[in-house]
Amino acid sequence: MNSSDHKQAAQKQWNQTPCGEVAGNKENLDYFLSVEHNRYDVYAPWMKDFFKFDAYAEKKVLEIGFGQGTDLAQFSLGGAKCFGVDITKKHFELATNNFQLRGLEAEFHLEDASKLHFSDNMFDVVYSFGVLHHTPDTIRCFSEAYRVLKPGGEFIVALYYRYSAFHMLNVLLINGLIKGKLKKLGYDGLIATVEKGADGIHIKPLVKTYSVRQLKIMLSDFREVSINIKHLDKSHFSLFGKFLPSALVKLLESKLGWYVIAKAIK
Repeated sequence: MNSSDHKQAAQKQWNQTPCGEVAGNKENLDYFLSVEHNRYDVYAPWMKDFFKFDAYAEKKVLEIGFGQGTDLAQFSLGGAKCFGVDITKKHFELATNNFQLRGLEAEFHLEDASKLHFSDNMFDVVYSFGVLHHTPDTIRCFSEAYRVLKPGGEFIVALYYRYSAFHMLNVLLINGLIKGKLKKLGYDGLIATVEKGADGIHIKPLVKTYSVRQLKIMLSDFREVSINIKHLDKSHFSLFGKFLPSALVKLLESKLGWYVIAKAIK
C-alpha cells in the first residue's frame, strides 16, 4: 500500500469505529461522559496523573489525532486554548459535538498532520496519544510538530511499544503463532487487528510499533527528551496474567507497557 492507501485505510477504520467508541446516543452529553469514564477509569486510570491535562492553563495546545475530543476536552477544562487536527470525518463530527455539548471551545480541522497549515512557533504544546503509529509519515509529522512549537514548547507523544507484553505475548505468540493468524493475515494484517473493528483483511489500518531507541532518534532535534513506558494490566499477558500478582504487574509496567511515551522540549 502507498501513503494515500494507508491514510484511506485509517479513515475507513475510524469512520466505522471511532476511537474509544462506547454504546449510547452520540447526540447526548452522557455518551461523551461515558467515553471519558471508560478511558480514564477503566482503560487507562494512569493517564490523568501522568499527563496532567489541567497544568496548561492559558497555553495553546494542539492535539494531533483528536478522536472524539476526550483528551482535548481535559486540556480545555484546565483552561488551555485548544486546537486539533484529524483526518477522520467521523472524529471531526463527534469531537465538535462533544465540545458543543460541554460548552467548551476548540478550533478543529480535518487535516493531515504531515502538512499542518499552522505557522511556525505557534503552540506551547503539541500532544498526540496513540495516533502517529498509524501514518506512513510519522517522521514528517514529528518534524511538523517541531516546526509549529514555540521555542521551549513541549511535544507529548505516545506510540505503541514494540517490546510490550501485549505485542509480544497477545499479538505475536497467542494470536499470531498459536492461533495461526500470522500465517493467515501476515504481520501487517495481524497487528492491524489490535484496533477495534479491524479484521486485518477488509479493514486493515496501518499499525506500527517503536522501540525506545527509535523514538529517541526521531526526537533528536529536541533539546530535552524524557521517555516512559506505560499501560500494563494482567490481560496483556493473555492466559498467563491471572497467575501474576498485581504488584508484580505494576512493577513490570515500566519495561513491558503497551505505550512508549515521550515528553520533548524544543
